[in-house]
Amino acid sequence: MTNTTQLRVYRHLLREINRQFTPVTKNKAWSIQLRQQWLEASRNPGSNNTDFKAAHNVLTYMANNRQYKELLAEFNPKMSEGDRIEKTARRVGLEAPKSYDDV
Repeated sequence: MTNTTQLRVYRHLLREINRQFTPVTKNKAWSIQLRQQWLEASRNPGSNNTDFKAAHNVLTYMANNRQYKELLAEFNPKMSEGDRIEKTARRVGLEAPKSYDDV
């Protein structure tokens, strides 16, 4: 990996950490730890590219996991069991029968 690619991965990884972990916990420990590991790896000229490839894999996982959670929240909101059954039936063009509680 070139230096610009490594820097891009670092910046994107830092953004993902700040999006996913910092607002929830109000704790910047993740970003501080990432910064320390990045500095150690950049100071060591003999550093193996496997560290940066692993960082790229973690970045891909975190970004896709965030996107999955956003899509799940958008298309599968929290609802009661009855509402979920009715909406599922309507989605396929059916009408759900009245349940015992509705009578």
